Amino acid sequence: MGRTVGEEESAAAGGESGLEVELTLGGDAAALDRGWRAAVPAGDGGPARRLRSTYYDTGDFRLRRRGFTLRVRDDGERLVQTLKADGPAGGAVLRRNEWSRPVETPEPSLPVASDKTVRDAVGPVRASELAPAFTTDVMRRTAVVEVAAPDRGKALVELAFDSGEIRARNRRETVSELELELVEGPASALYDLAMSMQASAALQIQTASKAKRGYVLAGGEGYGGHKAPALALAPGISVDEALATIFRVCADQCAANHDAVLARGDPEGVHQFRVALRRMRSALVVFSTHLPQGDAAWLKREASRLIDLLGPARDWDVFIGETLAAVRADRTDDETLEILGAAAEEERARAYEKAEALRAPEHTAFLLRFGRWIETAGWRAHAGRDALDRPLAGLAAPLLDKRHRRVLKRGRGFEQLSDARLHQLRITLKKLRYAGEFFAAQFPDGKPRPYIRALRRLQDDLGGLNDAAVAEHCLRDLVHARRGHSDGAALGVGAGQVIGWHARASAEARPRIDEDWHAFAAAAPYWRAGGGSMA
Repeated sequence: MGRTVGEEESAAAGGESGLEVELTLGGDAAALDRGWRAAVPAGDGGPARRLRSTYYDTGDFRLRRRGFTLRVRDDGERLVQTLKADGPAGGAVLRRNEWSRPVETPEPSLPVASDKTVRDAVGPVRASELAPAFTTDVMRRTAVVEVAAPDRGKALVELAFDSGEIRARNRRETVSELELELVEGPASALYDLAMSMQASAALQIQTASKAKRGYVLAGGEGYGGHKAPALALAPGISVDEALATIFRVCADQCAANHDAVLARGDPEGVHQFRVALRRMRSALVVFSTHLPQGDAAWLKREASRLIDLLGPARDWDVFIGETLAAVRADRTDDETLEILGAAAEEERARAYEKAEALRAPEHTAFLLRFGRWIETAGWRAHAGRDALDRPLAGLAAPLLDKRHRRVLKRGRGFEQLSDARLHQLRITLKKLRYAGEFFAAQFPDGKPRPYIRALRRLQDDLGGLNDAAVAEHCLRDLVHARRGHSDGAALGVGAGQVIGWHARASAEARPRIDEDWHAFAAAAPYWRAGGGSMA
């Protein structure tokens, strides 16, 4: 195990506990070698050594489901058992608690931790329940690299070049990566070193750990999407603390869904990636006066680029999984819907091919630069301490008033609004909802609930109408593109069925949606003294 931040001896366990802080870059062998040589002076670094690790779990992967991995590593000189607790899902920089100790045999030694809190979290595990889940076998070169840390002197980063494979259930996956682990200093040093290496080689952020990839091979999990976590903005939090929390959650959420998008394993991955970007873009607008103008403009451009990149994949995911699925459930014997479904799957595959741009060096450069900006609190270069130290709640009323009034203005004459105007209203409402999330916890528990409940109900209504409108647009393009093909006529019939079915459903739902609009317009804004309506 490399040196870790906050290491302390645990006499009861006879081992060590600490916080592992690391970042991993992937790429082909030539790119990784260039990255290594860019960071490590010629002749530095020890000889390669073989590391063989066996990961253990119960037959139902109970440890993994509880957020832990357990391995025994043989480095040729000793055996070390390590228990790791998952950090935030899939962040670009992993922060994980771990507990290590030497062992005498390749089998795990129980109990796996001396700390009762950790043992309770792991739950009761008997030695007879544990069996190898997968193994990793890599050749590792290591070097400790010194990185300049502004205002902090220097930082030390252990750089490991791993090449080998992961094995599980007669399946294998190649390991080829550069792992950067913080030894001493601020986490921004990881980004600084990674950015300098990436400038010399086409390297990619790798968010899935070896353990994650091993469990996927072993059948214990897949590359599923991760829902956006609730923002933990405690009452009384300062603007500075809020900015750090919001942007870190956004960056971690993008990284958490990175592999789900590329593996095409779960439509939720694309959706949640875009949710994180939209939340980030909303924060950039809400807190614009506290942010450097150039940084905010750059981040907005990147967020919009990625939202647009993933948009077609999301549209086809919704069409196949929701819009078309509802019609097929109602008309199970309609062959034209089967033909339409097959054509839609082809379009979705093309859309996901465009999403492969997440593998491009430009995307890794964005994640690294954004991550470093968060670690160094880049907003402090613009806003003064007085503004940043103010309680977040002090910003709520004017900002939320402005967005609320904008929604009411766009919703005038709601019953007669066109699809285009409803789409604009939906976007404005979504911006209000994100802004509301930033401030809700700053008010007495329960006070925001009626307003937020009305807002969410209306947003869901408009989302359904928008899905139908997007589906119609996609279908018209699809039918036009397939005109003259052997399945063209059947596609036209199937598309007509879907458009007609949802047009009827939307018309039937419209009275209820109108009621939801009026309920929202009459809802008392929770941020105003007395909660008076602004309608």
